[in-house]
Amino acid sequence: MNNDLYQIITTIGEGDFREKGSKFLGFAVPMESIEYLDVFLSALRSSHPKARHFCYAYRLSANDWRANDDGEPRHSAGTPILRQIQSRELFHTAVVVVRYFGGTKLGVSGLIRAYETAAAIALDAAKTVSIYPSVVQKYRLNYPAYNRLMQLLPQYDAEVTHQELSEDVLVVIRVRESKALELALMMEKI
Repeated sequence: MNNDLYQIITTIGEGDFREKGSKFLGFAVPMESIEYLDVFLSALRSSHPKARHFCYAYRLSANDWRANDDGEPRHSAGTPILRQIQSRELFHTAVVVVRYFGGTKLGVSGLIRAYETAAAIALDAAKTVSIYPSVVQKYRLNYPAYNRLMQLLPQYDAEVTHQELSEDVLVVIRVRESKALELALMMEKI
């Protein structure tokens, strides 16, 4: 069952593109929350004080995404960046393109091409992996039930992230989201 498999980037990817004197610096970053993007944008603004635009797009999930043109003509910057993220089927990913104006206007089609290219270069430079969404489950078990759980973990794509052994066992596992309910129901029977 691979329908819940998705792509993320695990490293920051950087690249640049030049068009008619303008310089477009692309940065692809893994992102867990919007707060991370805010911090990253702030750092970019500090390190590039003479840049004119900081356009970006992010996609956390299928329904949680945003594109920002930062003063460029509507849909000429953020949307092309977002299209690059979507075309690669990436999640938990943000791309920021920093523009230094070179004195020549590019027109909307030129801007679209430049922002799209800078985003693509940055994404190409980032490492991508496939993962399954997962959830955390906690169980307090006697030792026979704990042993049974350990036998079940491989078939549910689950792993132990923490355990405390005493008279009973407190075990914390990370399980593939699509199999979490099935495992929880199986554990009720033990």
